[in-house]
Amino acid sequence: MKHTEIKDYFATPLKVGVACILIWYLFKSGRLRADNLLRLLRSDSLPFLALSAFAFISSQVLSSIRMMLLLKVIGLRMKFVPILKLTMIGNFFNMVIPGTVGGDLVKGFYLTRHEDTSRGRSSGIVAIDRVVGLIALSLFGFVSAIYMVRKYGSLLFPYHYELWGIITLSFVTLASFVAAILICKPKTIRQKIRRIVLKAFPQGFFYNLIEGLALITKERRYISYSFLISIVVQGISLAGLLNLVALTGSDLPDRVALAAVSSIVMLMGVIPLTPGNIGWTELLGTFGWAAVGAEGGAEVFLSWRIITVLCSLIGGFFYLFPSRLVDNHQKEAKSTI
Repeated sequence: MKHTEIKDYFATPLKVGVACILIWYLFKSGRLRADNLLRLLRSDSLPFLALSAFAFISSQVLSSIRMMLLLKVIGLRMKFVPILKLTMIGNFFNMVIPGTVGGDLVKGFYLTRHEDTSRGRSSGIVAIDRVVGLIALSLFGFVSAIYMVRKYGSLLFPYHYELWGIITLSFVTLASFVAAILICKPKTIRQKIRRIVLKAFPQGFFYNLIEGLALITKERRYISYSFLISIVVQGISLAGLLNLVALTGSDLPDRVALAAVSSIVMLMGVIPLTPGNIGWTELLGTFGWAAVGAEGGAEVFLSWRIITVLCSLIGGFFYLFPSRLVDNHQKEAKSTI
């Protein structure tokens, strides 16, 4: 058995074990309470649940539009419904059965099958789609961390280094992305990169994947549109999460502070400590909210997870009962880097 196979063999059970320990700790410490979670089943909770579910579905609709725009860069023009189905299938693998095949891999697999030439460029677009979403999340985290330092600097002094670490990391991420776009702007630079890539990866899937990534620097307006959509997606997701605050039944501080802390939690939650970040995000939520004097952080984040998982079951239906997912599309020949 190869070293990487051994690593993968032990990594998933270890992550599952960490998730179980974190969930057990949250219940044992009283930060997750079954009676509060059961409020989700009450009839008076239905309007809040429906509104949060609507927020999640709306964010996925916008994410699908973002993917449509990015795919135009490689000349793959697809209709909205097939892209929405692919987005929901990706969510199904990411949220309902985390730790198995990643949702991005599934989307890349479906899209690659429908590329007549230069197969693999769509996988590069899927990667860019994920990166743009992460950049928007980093921007939210950056602004939120600065806000918390300026307004609650003395209160959050024990978290001083953590907050500045988030500010620094977010800034470096944002600056690196902008720098990469600007550096690759001249055609001569793109051609030089193409020659280097061609030496490392003779024309084939991986070369085409990197070419798909590089084409984004040539069609920068699509990056701008996609980034703006990502900002709206993050805002809608944050609103859907905070909508569930009313179900905690506890007094809460400044909603702006909660929004800022929750943005930071969502950013830190991308660290793949557990499958689907189960338990990890809830742990961050409970300590993050407690830092500004709020209770119920773990319960709100777990409730949001339950809603997103239930909505993502739609993707499981599309996966189990496919109907020519990416059939209605038009292909155009796009120039190389």
